[in-house]
Amino acid sequence: MEQACTLSALTSLDQTDPDAVQALLQTCIESLFDPMLWEWALAITVACAVIGALIGKAKGRWLAGLLWGAALGPIGWLIVALSKSGFVECPDCGQPNAPSAKVCRHCGVDVRRASQRSERSRLKRDDWASRKRD
Repeated sequence: MEQACTLSALTSLDQTDPDAVQALLQTCIESLFDPMLWEWALAITVACAVIGALIGKAKGRWLAGLLWGAALGPIGWLIVALSKSGFVECPDCGQPNAPSAKVCRHCGVDVRRASQRSERSRLKRDDWASRKRD
């Protein structure tokens, strides 16, 4: 009768019998090298990485999400979900943009130039825009 590699089999093992110890060790090693076990582990890791990348994409950090998800699974998802967003806010309209964006995808303003403006110039522009609307 072949033993299963379980904790109960380990606790009931007669440690003075070298043949029984060797048989249980062999059974456990065969379980570890079972290809089905590795296929499941790989599939779960890939699924966790993809879900992490999707969560990271919503935060503008898909690569971090992919890596955290693959390494830690659901804990990595939480790390990415609770981390700071990688998006940069447009100085004009306040909408999120990718960090490498040159032009705001919402209002079309040059993000780098707009971020270099002083607060006074922004106030003047807002005042001018409100007068023009009236």
